[in-house]
Amino acid sequence: MRDWIRAYPMIVLLLPLVAAILICDHIGPRYACLRHTPVNLLYRTEYEGLDSLCDYRFLLISPSRPTARCERYEAQLLSSSGRVILYLPHDTLLPLPQIGDTLLARTRIRRPDSIGTFDYATYLRRSGFIGTAYVRRYLLRPSETHLPNLQQRLYRRLAEAGLSGDEQAVVGALTLGCKDDLDPKLRRLFQASGAAHVLAVSGLHTGIFYGLLLGLLTLGGRFRPRHENRLGRWLISLLVIAVMWGYAWLTGLTPSVVRAVLMVTIVEVGRMAYRRSFSLNAIAAAAVFILLVHPLDLWSVSFQLSFAATAAIIICAKQAERWLHLTDLPDTLPWRLFKWVIGTMIVSIAAQLGTLPITMYYFGQISNYFLLTNLIVLPLTTLLVPCGLLTIALGGTTFGIWLGHLTRGIAWTMNHAVGWLEALPGSTTQVGIGLPMVVVYYAIFLIFIVWMKYIRYNEALHVKRTMR
Repeated sequence: MRDWIRAYPMIVLLLPLVAAILICDHIGPRYACLRHTPVNLLYRTEYEGLDSLCDYRFLLISPSRPTARCERYEAQLLSSSGRVILYLPHDTLLPLPQIGDTLLARTRIRRPDSIGTFDYATYLRRSGFIGTAYVRRYLLRPSETHLPNLQQRLYRRLAEAGLSGDEQAVVGALTLGCKDDLDPKLRRLFQASGAAHVLAVSGLHTGIFYGLLLGLLTLGGRFRPRHENRLGRWLISLLVIAVMWGYAWLTGLTPSVVRAVLMVTIVEVGRMAYRRSFSLNAIAAAAVFILLVHPLDLWSVSFQLSFAATAAIIICAKQAERWLHLTDLPDTLPWRLFKWVIGTMIVSIAAQLGTLPITMYYFGQISNYFLLTNLIVLPLTTLLVPCGLLTIALGGTTFGIWLGHLTRGIAWTMNHAVGWLEALPGSTTQVGIGLPMVVVYYAIFLIFIVWMKYIRYNEALHVKRTMR
């Protein structure tokens, strides 16, 4: 037990932290009226003016997200520190506001009812929102500075290079995190085919950018600092960390990107200290830091999916490669291609195993062709991210326009491949499970991991006895 604690100290720290957050969540509604309690440090979503007709000033903190009947905004109450989901009708004759505008309206803030078995009010509370408000008449005070931010200006450079429509929207989502122009039908195609993770700038895109950055700084690995060159290792790692956080800021500091960049930071710090950094302990360290800063992320679906997928890849993928003896294969081009295909399938299966119960619990469906999807989409994404970034950098220059044609062709191929995969018979299976089944699944998964560790320990012990 002591050896396990020494090997995984951050996991030992993560477990009581998660337990404390769950306890605060359980007792939160009972002590919501009290101030200066640990529960109110976790939830600051209690508001005395619920369900009463009042005059409010809302500061819009997110762009519009069209729904079937309304325009959806996230807004900050200027009279308090609370956040509200704001709905505005499509058919209004008033000008639609933009992010940064102030809205004056007379309305009610309500806690929404449950949708079937889904407790929407609890979901909003865990997401940090007081409630929802529907506004039909309002007075708009536009922001004094409506200049486009850096992300929007870079997104327009794709249009300068000749991209438009779905291709521009997909490249903007993959490289900059701009998803406002994505067609809802295209979103559904990506979800049904099992490629929805591609549209959100997350660990996959951050990993591609991280690999490109390391390749540039070390010229493809040919000029890596020697083991004893501590100063060179520190300089490269510090530069990588700075550029990665700059990229996270550029993409809007979304939670998925912050988690991925934080994990990269831990990897680089471990490399500076000559420690093995990409491990379960590093993942747990990232989770501990995030939950200490923002405990409500524990209920974020993207938080759960990203950490479950990464942990499953580390646990299962390396073990599967060891069983298949992929490292013993010849280092020739055909065998490299074979190892890449097998490695992609192993990583896809491992990530699917790690996230399967979460997907069924929240979305009630699974993609049946996720292996085929990843074999097609991942190579296209690996090409599209660097091409898209270079197209943004070059803009409307002659070479930028040439590269824009290539980028548009790759994006067009990806969109049509996703559409073809979604059109295959039986592309999705509708299946939903409850929370007890999720717990049972991960309990069985944990028992399997412990059993595998026990087998490896016995094998190592047998080898030592044989050598003696």
